[in-house]
Amino acid sequence: MHDPRLPDILRRLRWSVLPERYVLAGIDPHESAVVIRLLGGLRARLWQLFVAPDTVTFILPENDWRAVSPAFPRARIERPYRVVSFEIDLPPDLTGFLALISTALAAESVPIVAISGFSRDHLLLREVDLDRALAVLDSLVSSAAAEG
Repeated sequence: MHDPRLPDILRRLRWSVLPERYVLAGIDPHESAVVIRLLGGLRARLWQLFVAPDTVTFILPENDWRAVSPAFPRARIERPYRVVSFEIDLPPDLTGFLALISTALAAESVPIVAISGFSRDHLLLREVDLDRALAVLDSLVSSAAAEG
């Protein structure tokens, strides 16, 4: 069963594509102190750091990555990515929003990295998949509007 608020949220759903190209970087966890020291120099409007026992994952614009990458010569890098930011505040108890989005994108073979903030979600998408992903989102909103 899905959250009864989802149809209304989908009808009101808007998003923007951030203009910057992004990098997905995997860094050795032994270098986390270096990562933390470099955070103060970031000026990007969206970036993410996720620390896990096996790797430190950094999502940041290419320009910022170029500035800090010399400190991480063994980093694993994937690029170019783009960020789609959903411009709607989502209730913290909402269920199924990202499931609905990711299922629709998966049906079109569009892989995603989900980024969740306090009240808004974002998608990290390979740049090559961006146009297809936007078409899927347009279709979801159109379908929700037609049903509502």
